[in-house]
Amino acid sequence: MITHSKPWITEADQQAVVTVLSSGMIAQGQLVHQLETKVAHYLDVAGGVAVASGSSALVLALTALGVNNDDEVILPTYVCKSVMESVIGVGAKPVLCDIGHDGNMTQETIAAQVTSKTAVIIVVHIFGVAANTHALKCFGIPIIEDCCQAFGTSINGAKVGSIGTIGIFSFHATKCLTTGEGGMAVSNSSNLLEKMRSLRDGDSFSVKERITAPLTDLQAALGLSQLSRYSNFLQRRQEIANYYLHHLHNCSLELPAAINQISIFFRFPVRVNGNFETYQQQFHHHNIQVRRGVDNLLHRLLGLEPHQFPTAERLFAETVSLPIYPALSNAELQQVVLACHTIWSNQREY
Repeated sequence: MITHSKPWITEADQQAVVTVLSSGMIAQGQLVHQLETKVAHYLDVAGGVAVASGSSALVLALTALGVNNDDEVILPTYVCKSVMESVIGVGAKPVLCDIGHDGNMTQETIAAQVTSKTAVIIVVHIFGVAANTHALKCFGIPIIEDCCQAFGTSINGAKVGSIGTIGIFSFHATKCLTTGEGGMAVSNSSNLLEKMRSLRDGDSFSVKERITAPLTDLQAALGLSQLSRYSNFLQRRQEIANYYLHHLHNCSLELPAAINQISIFFRFPVRVNGNFETYQQQFHHHNIQVRRGVDNLLHRLLGLEPHQFPTAERLFAETVSLPIYPALSNAELQQVVLACHTIWSNQREY
């Protein structure tokens, strides 16, 4: 079975972890600090604070910005539920907005949800596609960039995560760069970085405020090893995307060619006619795992009316995510393309 996602782990990655295991210094320490420093340098930000997960990084960011029970936080409905869970976890009210054609929030979809209680906007760079964060600064509201699927994506010469007030990243096993589990919050504000480190480490904050979610040197060793060859990761993703774009152009589906310059292709989402479950079964018959763009829509979980989120509803129904990751072999890539041609044979081109 060709899985939808898979980490790319090399012998060098394994040796980096073994070296730390052999040292006996496996908790949060110098290697975590090195990872924070090198990620910050890569993103061109002042600093970063590493934690146990992307969700922990988001809670850290929200807490450092002083978000509380009286506040509203705007986020897209088209994102994993852990983002909304983090907002609810700090006591704030999640306010959902629709998305644009590329899956990202827009100035228009956000504007309709802004109130006097809006404390933060969480801008999600979905599928590795850069949202136009610069344009969203017009609201004068702190922006948390959710870059969990977009480590290394750039827009207008700036890497995502460096544009808003705080950027958050996930290093989960399925993400572009992995530490197994893990995450990081980054910022250009020395004040916010100090607050987030204090929240993580327990300095100058009450027990109630502290967020006990450290990353370990064991995990950081894997992250540092992966970061050292991360340009190869991005190059391989682009190669696979280009192969899909070239070899699937005559299939009856809509390819993501429009995002080619603003995406690292964390996902390769194609738009289709028909029922997702039917396509999923057909790919399974070819021993290939595909997924929806997101597992569910947040407004459905909250019982909100679908007509308020027309684009999200449409993308949810029409999107099939094909396997794309550096560990995907050329033979597996060709197998996916062959399956696509078989499934969409004799159908008209979009």
